[in-house]
Amino acid sequence: MNEKQKDFEFKQGYSGEMSYVIDVMKKNGIDFKTHFFEIGNDFSGLSDIFLKSGADIVFCDFYHNLAEGDKIKWIFDELEKLGIPHYLSSSDTMKLMFDKILCQKKLKSSGIGVLPFMSVDVNNINSLDKFLAKHKKVILKPTQGYSSVGIAVFDEVDKAINHSKIFKEEYGDFIAEKFLEGKKEYQILIIGRKPEIYPVEVGIPLGKVYDEGMKEEHFSRDRVKSLDIYNKLIKFSKIINDTIGMLDLARIDVISDSDNNLYPIDVNGIPYLAKINPHSGENASLTQIGKIFGRSYESMIMEILGLY
Repeated sequence: MNEKQKDFEFKQGYSGEMSYVIDVMKKNGIDFKTHFFEIGNDFSGLSDIFLKSGADIVFCDFYHNLAEGDKIKWIFDELEKLGIPHYLSSSDTMKLMFDKILCQKKLKSSGIGVLPFMSVDVNNINSLDKFLAKHKKVILKPTQGYSSVGIAVFDEVDKAINHSKIFKEEYGDFIAEKFLEGKKEYQILIIGRKPEIYPVEVGIPLGKVYDEGMKEEHFSRDRVKSLDIYNKLIKFSKIINDTIGMLDLARIDVISDSDNNLYPIDVNGIPYLAKINPHSGENASLTQIGKIFGRSYESMIMEILGLY
């Protein structure tokens, strides 16, 4: 295949996020083969392509994890059934992180404190009404996914149920979680199998808090000023990392109450890796957190690849 054809396949096949990763690999002289499987592919030819390519490992295009159709398939399941090695965590771990209800249950059963939560039944308003009456305010988010889209905060049950019904078709079921007032939020980036751990404090501007169109640019990220909190976040993330069994890459979102007790609110197996956020033109989370700790985008990608 000539360079023009390669360039065409590259532009047509890969997301902007994966394009940045491939650029890093090229700049560092990493010899690699690429093949793109679109969402909806049944993966039936994956084994033959992998063997013919002479590749050592599969590096998945990050948001293309499910094959859609009559039977939804999880690409990491298919890779592992075929005995094909891949980056990121195991399929079971990726699916656990993908499902917020299952993940919170796993953390809770392992002795990690989590905020009160429940699965929202849009046809049973009474259950959510009791939950809301007890906790005064709830945050709703899609049960499955790695995105922050669809997250919103409510103190009225009718509005909460209506929100869940509107977004159910697009995002599936919702989880309701107690909303903490006067809290602080943190993100902890974990990369490499060592692992390297980078906690930052997250700021969300007033008026931008958890609306339906929440984007990365709503966040600011800064160093954690308190050494005590910093050390607690490191220890906390190691416990969660070991509990969930994450490898290569993950981001843990954490919230603290007024007494500085820490609670995990999301464990994200595929944090946003694009060098630039295409929605805002600003640096994406991986790059922002890396800059705070003096790490370049390129060095962090190499760390994920195990080549830094």
